[in-house]
Amino acid sequence: MQYYQMTGFMGMTDQPAEAVGDFKLPDADQSALYLDFDGTLVEIAERPDDIDVTASITGILDRAMDRLDGRVALVSGRSIADLQKFLPDFKGALIGTHGAEMHIDGVHSKLVEFDEDTVRRLCRLVDDFAKLCPSFLVEHKPSGVVLHYRQAEECGALALRFMESLAMAADGFRLQPALMAYELKPECVGKDIALTRLMDRLPFRGKTPIYAGDDLTDEPALQLVEHRKGYAIKIGEAETVASHRLPDPKSLLLKLEDWLV
Repeated sequence: MQYYQMTGFMGMTDQPAEAVGDFKLPDADQSALYLDFDGTLVEIAERPDDIDVTASITGILDRAMDRLDGRVALVSGRSIADLQKFLPDFKGALIGTHGAEMHIDGVHSKLVEFDEDTVRRLCRLVDDFAKLCPSFLVEHKPSGVVLHYRQAEECGALALRFMESLAMAADGFRLQPALMAYELKPECVGKDIALTRLMDRLPFRGKTPIYAGDDLTDEPALQLVEHRKGYAIKIGEAETVASHRLPDPKSLLLKLEDWLV
């Protein structure tokens, strides 16, 4: 994968115009809603803690939970603890850390086994590396570590080489490119893997899946939804396997608001 692809800048696809915003969602009574968080529900911020979770966002989630009888889940790269910090009143299912953990019906579970000692060592190494450039931001996660370079774009290639070298040396871990960030996570972790498990549980089982996501990490989940004849919605302009597209989180909120009437 080329560097410009790994940063998430991949350009528009040749999708027909009607796929960009001009589509109708399926009957809510027969649907389940799965949403990424950053860049999908909330606008991307310079730092992860700087996002703005508006009353509009929480209101839409509350309405969706009521209208879909609880068939709503957030599927995020953030940890579940982080999601709960920003959405303390959300009662739906949570898939966190790209599928490494799940919280549903008040029960938190770790979905994959990984070497926690390796995670701690990787965190220390990335912390030390980030000291070379004060504009780097390191995010620790339960199953890995992220190096953000949104405020240090000129160091993006350097960040890539360093994180690639760590991934090659850390058995059982791999490099996950994201928008202006590189993450090290267990090889067995994926949003699509966790989403498959959730889709097979009640009350989600047998319902038409609707998934919206903006990042490279969402593409496997979008592809899963396409294969299950659901509605995969790409947020933003990057290339995608999804059949539908919306330009930004605001457009998604408006689409959901109209759908939930």
